[in-house]
Amino acid sequence: MQFHAIAPFFLVLAIALSWPRFASIFSLKTKAEVAAAPLTTIATAINLSAIGLAFAGNDPGLAILVVLVGVLLGATMRAPTPVISVALSVASLAVSLQLS
Repeated sequence: MQFHAIAPFFLVLAIALSWPRFASIFSLKTKAEVAAAPLTTIATAINLSAIGLAFAGNDPGLAILVVLVGVLLGATMRAPTPVISVALSVASLAVSLQLS
């Protein structure tokens, strides 16, 4: 599976938009209700799937770049509300899958 020119952009977007909710499960400040919420489960699945797809049959250098840019963008950007953010990450992953 080789990347099309635009597919890495959508993987970066999927990682970045799902990152805040995914990373929240590792924080001690996160309430148990948020960590166990279905939205957090979906964000975690999207994030791990996007990371896996970045490495699936591709050059490791490009995959590492995609993941690093996604994580850094997700950690620094001001994300929309969690529902919109996770919905956009699902859409980004779906587009990336169609392009792959």
